[in-house]
Amino acid sequence: MQMEKYIFVALSALVLTACSGGAGKAAADGDVLEVENFEMRIVEKSLAADYLCEGDDTFGDSVELYTRTRVMMQWPEMLGRADVRPLQDTLLARCFGNGQQAVRVDEAMASYVADPVTMDDGSRLVAVDSVPEVDIDVRVLERSIDVRALSLGSRLSVFEIFGYTYGGGAHPVYSSSFVNFDVARGRVLGFGDLVVPGREADLAGAVKAALWGRYGVTSDEQLQQQTGINAGAVDFTSQTPMFYIDGQNIVFYFNPYDIGPWAIGAVAVPVPVYSLDGIISPEVAQLLE
Repeated sequence: MQMEKYIFVALSALVLTACSGGAGKAAADGDVLEVENFEMRIVEKSLAADYLCEGDDTFGDSVELYTRTRVMMQWPEMLGRADVRPLQDTLLARCFGNGQQAVRVDEAMASYVADPVTMDDGSRLVAVDSVPEVDIDVRVLERSIDVRALSLGSRLSVFEIFGYTYGGGAHPVYSSSFVNFDVARGRVLGFGDLVVPGREADLAGAVKAALWGRYGVTSDEQLQQQTGINAGAVDFTSQTPMFYIDGQNIVFYFNPYDIGPWAIGAVAVPVPVYSLDGIISPEVAQLLE
């Protein structure tokens, strides 16, 4: 059955410059202060499509079912003189699958939006200008990806990828992942770059201690009883945690169900760098100086 679809692309470019100026002015001792410029180019890309699922009677003959799909990306095109291709490839792979590194970002976005979440494979997708408000006679499915720069700098840049899907169940499914980009070295930092080999258990212990302090408890049992968080699930020897670098903190991020029930939502645990001496690698520690 032929699918009707309309895809609209909106692109806007934002050029960010750290600072601008001339040769500077003389300091008190007679030296000339030079302004250091670091230029960045981030292109904001957005693409969305709405459809009526014609013929879908999952919720009854009198209920109209719609589906909407959206992608919004703050896409890095220039970070000083760094080769941003490893960053771009990682963002594409995280958003659209491991086989997407060689595909242009616009093509990957268009392919994603053209494949909305549906319930009845026999229904016909008809493109519409907008989706009505949800009520007793209207249901709406949704699928989206948002990529945003949490921080941009000449040493480190951090991007968050937020994925959201509602396929008609009891609640939506959402999750975040993070890409930490070492600008100076032109590489994406993974967990293996963060922790000193053999210190994974110590790092997990530091995160558990931060959880205790955050919720005012003194044991894993109290943490479980008061919050539903299972501290035993914070195990970095068998699992790779999600993390991002924020100022002088390493933030460990747990999506719903990672360490606790759905009701508690996502849990972000900032751990100060000063408490991780000898646990995080010298390269990462240097980035945070």
